[in-house]
Amino acid sequence: MKKCIGILFTLAALALAGCSSSRLFVEHDYSYEGHFKNYESFNFLECEFVDSTLLCSDIQDAIRHQMEARGYRVSNRNPNLLISYNIFRSDLRFRGYQQPVIKDWVVREDDDATYKRIDYNLDEGTLMISLIDAESYQVIWKGYASKMMRNQNFKNNYFKGIVRSIFDQYPLMATVK
Repeated sequence: MKKCIGILFTLAALALAGCSSSRLFVEHDYSYEGHFKNYESFNFLECEFVDSTLLCSDIQDAIRHQMEARGYRVSNRNPNLLISYNIFRSDLRFRGYQQPVIKDWVVREDDDATYKRIDYNLDEGTLMISLIDAESYQVIWKGYASKMMRNQNFKNNYFKGIVRSIFDQYPLMATVK
């Protein structure tokens, strides 16, 4: 009996270890050049996934939902923000930054704030979403989720939860004019 309990305990520990290594990694960084208080509208750059228009549609729908929930509106003419997204098909080394919480920085716009560089090793299948200032064409915010391809079940709005996890890192609301 003790041997069975020991085996069950070992199997449970291995199962938990397996779950933690496949946990979604989500992070973001932003540019101090962003005029976050001035953005109210957005539109998408052309989808680059030549092998799946369904994939483009699912990701765009999820992003649109998150942006609209924050008060941004889709605009075909002169949007303030352009949105780009990509799924990297191989592992990648990525430079991110540790910086003040974006919501706090937007309130103070501290010119003395600094970036602390952090190098990440991101897994194949990383989804990266970039918000680009439409006037300057500078990326002002980037959110990314890695380890998402560990679960290859794309049914039932698979990307909706991943995109929400990324946008949980973007707590800003649109400026209403």
